[in-house]
Amino acid sequence: MEERPEIFLYVGDSFIKFKLEMPSNNGMITNLDDHPVSVRVSEGNEERESESTMNWNQQMSLGEWIQHFRLLPNDPMSLHVQFYVGNIKFDIQSLRNTFPNLRRIGVTCLKEGLDESDILNAQNVLRAFLSDVQHLVLHCVPLQENLSLQHIGMTNLKELWVYYQKNLNFVDVAAWNAETCVITKTEDQMSIRDLNRFFKLWIEGSNPRLKEFSTYFGAEAIPDWNVLLKGLKSIEIEAEEEEGYEERKFTIQNNRGISAVLRVYYEQEMASVFFTLSN
Repeated sequence: MEERPEIFLYVGDSFIKFKLEMPSNNGMITNLDDHPVSVRVSEGNEERESESTMNWNQQMSLGEWIQHFRLLPNDPMSLHVQFYVGNIKFDIQSLRNTFPNLRRIGVTCLKEGLDESDILNAQNVLRAFLSDVQHLVLHCVPLQENLSLQHIGMTNLKELWVYYQKNLNFVDVAAWNAETCVITKTEDQMSIRDLNRFFKLWIEGSNPRLKEFSTYFGAEAIPDWNVLLKGLKSIEIEAEEEEGYEERKFTIQNNRGISAVLRVYYEQEMASVFFTLSN
C-alpha cells in the first residue's frame, strides 16, 4: 500500500495527526473536499503520543471533518498548520474555507523529483494565506518567479523561518519586511561575504522592521569572522574561545542611531550568527 498522507495540526503545545487511507489516486488526496475511507488519529505533545483508529464518516469531507472536530480555536494565533507538498492537491478555496483567518503556517516539501503540480500546490497554499499569515515557515519549498521568496519576504510578516531554500541570497533578504527572520543553510550554500553585505545594508537603512535575525549553517572550521565584520564598525563586548568552540559578541549601529548586538557562535561543525536590536 502507498504511504498514507498525513496532516498535522498544532494547537498550543499539543498536536493532532491524521493518517489517511484514500480510495484511489495512489493515496493522493485530491483536495480538502475529498472523502477518505478511514483515518488513524493521534494526539499528543513532545513527551507522548497516543493513537486510535476511527471510522470515517462518509458524509463528511476532510475539511468538514476538521471543522467538526473543533480543532480550530477562537484565537487564530494559537493554531499552526503544517502542509506537506506532494500528498495533497491543494486548491485555494477549500484551504480558505477549512482554515479561515489562519495566522501561522508551515510548508514543507521533501519530495524528490518535483514536478509542476508540486510547485502549483505549494504556491496555492501560500496564495491562500499570505495576505493574513503572520508566522511562516518554509522548508525546501519549490518556488518560481511569479511567487518568489522575495515576494514572500516583502510581505509584512512577524516571523519568517526559511530552511534550505535554493538560491537564497542575503543581499535579497535586505529587502524583506519580517520582524524576525531565521535562515538555515548548508555549508555550500553559505556566503559570509553576502552576510556582511546584508548587515551593511541594514546600517544604511534597509530592513527597518527587523528586530531579530539569525542564520545557521554547517562549517568544518571556525569561519573567518573578520570577513563578516569588515566595514561594520563593530565593537567587541564579549569573547569566549576554546578548542573547537567559539562565541563572540559585538555591537553595531546603523545610520539612524539604532544599536544591535551581533553574536557569532561555532561548535561541532555548526556555526550561527545572531542579530538582536538592543534599543
